[in-house]
Amino acid sequence: MTWHVKYFAYAASMTTDTVERWTPAWMALVRTYARLWDQVEAQMRHDSGLTMPRYDVLMQLDLAGGRLGLTELASSIVLSPSGLSKLLDRMEASQLIRREPDPSDARSTFARITPRGRSLVRKARDRHHEWLQGVVGDALDDRDVVDLTRIMKRIADCTPG
Repeated sequence: MTWHVKYFAYAASMTTDTVERWTPAWMALVRTYARLWDQVEAQMRHDSGLTMPRYDVLMQLDLAGGRLGLTELASSIVLSPSGLSKLLDRMEASQLIRREPDPSDARSTFARITPRGRSLVRKARDRHHEWLQGVVGDALDDRDVVDLTRIMKRIADCTPG
């Protein structure tokens, strides 16, 4: 049975009251995410020339002290392994990272941030955090942050994968 047949069979078994209860929250989440993501991407490109995936990789490496195994890196960002590999190829060609073999395991490789990548991500991070403060930090009080974090964790915990 394909996913849409399963979904419609599931949806048909739900009462209208059930769907109407959570649909406004779902639509608000989707619309807010789409609008914010477009703005975040545009802001990052404008301020630093980086895409969000490149920024994410550089941030993960910088926060980890400059180097991560590719398996660790893949688990900490939102890209498929093949997507990450292609991105790292482009980042290496741009001299933002370099790959290094793991001396203790010939099957493993590390990604290491270069001085150029570190400088770029630190400048980008300052502006990015300033922008996020204006959009998220200034819009939410402490209780809102706790509530939103709790709610998003609950949804993430119920999400397969």
